[in-house]
Amino acid sequence: MGELLNITQHECKGVCPWHKEGRDYSFAEIFPNVCPYLYHSLYPYFLGLLYGAESMQDIWVCCPAEFGVDTYVRKVDNRGEFDIPDDWWVIYAEVVKVNGDCPHGHEVGDKIVFPTCWKKKYICPAGVNNIFPFLDLEVPKCINKKRLRCTDWKQDVYYGIEDK
Repeated sequence: MGELLNITQHECKGVCPWHKEGRDYSFAEIFPNVCPYLYHSLYPYFLGLLYGAESMQDIWVCCPAEFGVDTYVRKVDNRGEFDIPDDWWVIYAEVVKVNGDCPHGHEVGDKIVFPTCWKKKYICPAGVNNIFPFLDLEVPKCINKKRLRCTDWKQDVYYGIEDK
């Protein structure tokens, strides 16, 4: 899904901790080992933990697929588990349940890291979130527009999008 996607980030005229010079990003550098639709659902919760919303620790978030992936979002001190210095903290989502056939291949135990610790490797997540509606992504077969889940997977809330 989306392997042909490429984003060009133009030269930054201001002071940005992520970008200074222009650069092209491949799909793998845009969505770090994660389904774009799941990543888009996770982003606000990652951002909350980044800016100190500690009440979001272990919050449950899922992808929009009717029979999709359920995760817990966490911020922890790294103790050798992640490929970053041990004295850093890391924000990630851990897959705790896969309710159907995930075309992206997510499995229980997968850890999806918010790439704030890898600024030179990945594109800025805020930028990607802002341009997400304009990305020409293939909708995966797991998405049923007539039965889309709320991000709160502990509740059975679904939405339907109908063409008029």
